[in-house]
Amino acid sequence: MNKFPILFLSRSDIQPLVGMSDVLTYVEEAFSLYSKSESGANIAHFSPMVSFPTKIPNTDMDYRAGLMDPIPAACSTLGFGYWDNPVNYNMPSVFAFSYLSDVKHAKPLAFMECYYLGGMRTGAAGGVASKYVAKKNPTSLAFIGVGSVAKYTLSAHVELYGKIDNIKAWSRTADKRNDFVNFAKETFDINVTAVDNPKEAVENVDIVCCSTPSREPIVMRDWISPGTHINAFGADGHGKQELDHDLIVNSKIVVDSLNQCKIGGEIELPIKNGLITDSDVHASLGEIINGDKIGRENDNEITIMDSTGLNAQDIVCCYRTYEKAVAKGVGTTLNCF
Repeated sequence: MNKFPILFLSRSDIQPLVGMSDVLTYVEEAFSLYSKSESGANIAHFSPMVSFPTKIPNTDMDYRAGLMDPIPAACSTLGFGYWDNPVNYNMPSVFAFSYLSDVKHAKPLAFMECYYLGGMRTGAAGGVASKYVAKKNPTSLAFIGVGSVAKYTLSAHVELYGKIDNIKAWSRTADKRNDFVNFAKETFDINVTAVDNPKEAVENVDIVCCSTPSREPIVMRDWISPGTHINAFGADGHGKQELDHDLIVNSKIVVDSLNQCKIGGEIELPIKNGLITDSDVHASLGEIINGDKIGRENDNEITIMDSTGLNAQDIVCCYRTYEKAVAKGVGTTLNCF
């Protein structure tokens, strides 16, 4: 029997190889292909994202997999969140890996560290949403939640728009706010203002990026100015909620996946409570990218991007990274058998 080589890509292999400009392109492609698969224009199959706790307190595991034409590889991703690791063991809180196999005959292609790619593609999704749904040439940006997702989202917006003059950031913890301020200054030479309450952060800004695990509203309708775009990325599981229901009811809603967002996105509770229906969701982002639906229609409407994360993003980002690694001769070749 022939040997089957598999390419191992560590984070140290991937980070110099793939930057935010690359991932923005990959994520836009993923949204486009996903929308086409939803309409039946190309073949795709996706597992549900499964998440469950381990026997260790304050931990969880998650798994997702899928394939999507014309990408010639299936992608499976396994992640572990051990949130007390930094304090208890001086170890990272998240470990995540993706496995690629050739769709034609299941030949192993690559095994790669994907926490970096996962963070990059989540931030890039916010950037792509802003590109297609926010006002053109935004001059102000707010962050509700300042963890790793916010940092990658800031990177995506800097890549798209350059240095934005007015950036505000809020989180419940002052130390985290200050860390975000220092990150922005050291990484992009950008000044971010840390504020003490979410209202101060979101008032009179063009784009608001939310990425907290909250289960009660943080951002209220009365605080949001006409023309604001909101990237709502924190509600990615059952019962999570960052936005006031009245804000959702009175906004143009865009989703990454209607079915996923109904189960665990920002629109889950408003739909369950009868405040909106499926027909009140304007479009998926992929439909807007593909020109099947219009995005923003004027500078006064409030828009919301409800994102739960798509398997399609993993498929495209991991495969395009694998292609680039092969072309550049990056990674370590291992034999499976």
